[in-house]
Amino acid sequence: MLHDRGNMKWTSMMLPEHLKLIKEWKREQFNDKKRELTEWELEEIEQTIQRAFKLQQLVRLTLWNNHKLHNEVGKVTATDTYKKELLLDTDLSIKRISFDEIQKASFVDTDD
Repeated sequence: MLHDRGNMKWTSMMLPEHLKLIKEWKREQFNDKKRELTEWELEEIEQTIQRAFKLQQLVRLTLWNNHKLHNEVGKVTATDTYKKELLLDTDLSIKRISFDEIQKASFVDTDD
């Protein structure tokens, strides 16, 4: 049986520029892509945030930051339309979140 070493045998013949591009390409494969939101989605996010602010309910925001999607849960304490950001009061701190980072907004079910 032939034991093949895979890519290991070819790396010595590659240029450093090629190796750098291959590593960069592999790193990009694990990055999430930022979606361009439609008008309907933006309006739904805005209404959810406004309702959560008025009722002082917990809201879950899906944010796109540093090429990754992550969730933040808290209460919206203020919005600043000029700076295009909102203040989210989480359990640990108050965070400033830019409107451009928000990909999705939904209410947190308190029964969970």
